[in-house]
Amino acid sequence: MEIRQLEYFLAVVECDGVNRAAHHLNVAQATISQSIRQLERELKLTLFHRTGRNLVLNSAGQLLVEPARSVLAGLLAAQDIMREARDLQVGSITIGTMPEMSSEAVAAWSGSFTKLHPDIRIDLFEFGSAAELCDEVLTGHCELGFTTFPIPTENLERIELGVQRLLLVQPPGTAGGAGPIAISELDGVPLAVSSAASRENDIVATILRRESVSPRVAAQVPNRHAQLTLVLNGAASAFLPLRMATAAHRLGATVVETRPDIRTSFGIVHRPGALNPAAKSFIIQSHADLTSWNSRIAAHERAGSSLLEASLLADDELRKRTIDGRQ
Repeated sequence: MEIRQLEYFLAVVECDGVNRAAHHLNVAQATISQSIRQLERELKLTLFHRTGRNLVLNSAGQLLVEPARSVLAGLLAAQDIMREARDLQVGSITIGTMPEMSSEAVAAWSGSFTKLHPDIRIDLFEFGSAAELCDEVLTGHCELGFTTFPIPTENLERIELGVQRLLLVQPPGTAGGAGPIAISELDGVPLAVSSAASRENDIVATILRRESVSPRVAAQVPNRHAQLTLVLNGAASAFLPLRMATAAHRLGATVVETRPDIRTSFGIVHRPGALNPAAKSFIIQSHADLTSWNSRIAAHERAGSSLLEASLLADDELRKRTIDGRQ
């Protein structure tokens, strides 16, 4: 039995006759008739009642219809998968981020994708706000956008990835206990804020005021790198995402959790409709990397580690896995 025979069989069924099936498939009627007869010989069954030039499906033929459709559907699915695999060999993905979702984090999540698809170029751009990022995705200038939620439009598809924790990063040598610090104790603590991360600044300021703390902004700087530089030089403290706080700890900063904690949900936005294969693969890989990172952190927290300690251990494990994979 051949795929072509099943295709011709279904064409006769769905077009209600050999003549229309031949016209639909742009082949000779004799070709379809011969194929049907050959299929019947192989099955040792007749599939149609023949009345003059007409073919009418019989009971045996009716039993073949759904299996034939399943076979052809499976073949088309396999062809689609292979076509997507070919499309993943070359090309590029344009990705947007916003200040609250630092480019370093997105670059870290894209590491596994780049190793799997070294010929796919990733073009990463940072935009000033969620509104600007969403506009770039809506107009098609970016295929994917990493953002915190909520977003200022209902015209984009959302994929929730998780929750971003902000930790208090203080200058090296700052005295403090091992446990979380109450935000109510931060009155008068000088803070460095990023002028680009307005949404994050509003969240932090709201929580500080709710805890009866008047925010004292000692410096307003253009980006997170400048925030961290001020912290490491002893000029101020800053609220930074967990991944960046982990890196700051390795550079000597004092990192503490706060009570209550400060968190924002984040994820990916894209235009409605089908994504190209590279973008779909990037989303899958990013989700897998985040799931691995978060599960490692959760496991270490269950074993008694603080959030920072768990993050450091998870970071070390993932770094070792990357090094081992290169050897």
